[in-house]
Amino acid sequence: MQRTLRTLRALGVIALLGATGAAQAAAYPDKPVRLIVPYAAGGGTDTAARMIARKLAPLLGQPIVVENKPGGATQIGTAYVASAAPDGYTLLMGTANLATNSVLYTKLPYDVKKDLAPVIWATDVPVYLLLPAANPGRSLQDLKRAAALQQGLTYSTAGTGSIPHLAGEQFAHQTGIALRHIPYKGSSEAATALVGGQVQMSFDNLPPVYAQVKAGRLRPIGIAAQTRNPDLPDVPTLAELGVPLSASSWWGVMAPAGTSKDVIALLNRQINTVLADPEVRSYFTGLGMQPTGGTPEAFGKHIADETDRWRTVVKQAGVKIEE
Repeated sequence: MQRTLRTLRALGVIALLGATGAAQAAAYPDKPVRLIVPYAAGGGTDTAARMIARKLAPLLGQPIVVENKPGGATQIGTAYVASAAPDGYTLLMGTANLATNSVLYTKLPYDVKKDLAPVIWATDVPVYLLLPAANPGRSLQDLKRAAALQQGLTYSTAGTGSIPHLAGEQFAHQTGIALRHIPYKGSSEAATALVGGQVQMSFDNLPPVYAQVKAGRLRPIGIAAQTRNPDLPDVPTLAELGVPLSASSWWGVMAPAGTSKDVIALLNRQINTVLADPEVRSYFTGLGMQPTGGTPEAFGKHIADETDRWRTVVKQAGVKIEE
């Protein structure tokens, strides 16, 4: 009899806890939500975060406050969210650094798997192979001939360990073209160096160099994606050029580990609605971003797959980061 009473009491406590959790999730959010961007204001990550925040706020019925916490190749902002209370009120606009930092740095102030929970994969931003307008090259064969004549080629990116840098290393491995990486402090400097002839080619995402492309100063000759960009239909995929390379930067929302599954499900559902908004889709595609969406599980798998994929490239190319 006593055992039965204890069992009933235990079941009652579990039911009460479940009801309390459900009530908390139902009340969420009842105050402003912060979306932490681990970069300075004005960049692609910040731009995407602010568009999502603007559209998400009325769906949640609370302001979404975007806060920039740059530094440490996104480590400062990411660590801030990883150590925040798991209540759904502090979120991260995560980047591809969630995958690359894990394989580039021996020590990080957070563990992606243990300290963060995926909410949704928001956008995908393919890498482009770019040449200056003055360069007549338009094919892989043109690049190989130029490399043979000049004993290799130099390429610029926005920094060591960036997705464009690692894409360049994989491109060199797959094509046999000798490439020397020249890192710059951001896409703007890398593009300026390319236009000015300080380097011979570049790998970069489209958003930060779109103005240069539209102005005719830079010419993309290949996109590292499975399909062509409808806004640049004349630019072939690298696979069409004979290089089976697919590489992209990406952004997605993360929460501190331990955040209620009901809260994550709510955020996922509402951000999927945002990403399906015609205005949002038009805005992102106009900047060279591809809205994605999907489940938290799909985003978690993407992060894991990207981590494994770039770990192989980093080891193969011997990429080193000074810590």
